[in-house]
Amino acid sequence: MLENDKVTTESGPDYAAWAARIEGDDRPARPTGKGLSGAAARRYAITALEDAAETTEEKNLVRSLGGRPTLDPTGTPSAAWRLRVPSSLDEQFRAQAVAEGRTFSEVLRSAAEEYMTTHAAAR
Repeated sequence: MLENDKVTTESGPDYAAWAARIEGDDRPARPTGKGLSGAAARRYAITALEDAAETTEEKNLVRSLGGRPTLDPTGTPSAAWRLRVPSSLDEQFRAQAVAEGRTFSEVLRSAAEEYMTTHAAAR
């Protein structure tokens, strides 16, 4: 008997049947309503890939996965910034990046470094 997505018998839950149903390949995935992001999402993805890997070579490949390379010479993971700006400023920075043949991120990092060099000395 199927009751609220649980397999039951007259005397209560049939745990063996429930486990078999959950572990079966025919069980559809259902969203849990909880989203993962950042480090938690990365850990979850790596764990899922490790579980799916069948050979030692595949497992070693999953373990060797790295994120984006760090920009910090000490090897510390780089910080990621997220900010909102007026569209006119966005357009100016993107046009500057194209004109210089650099990425948008490179231009933003240069601007931040220049700002800190100019203003940090004034303290």
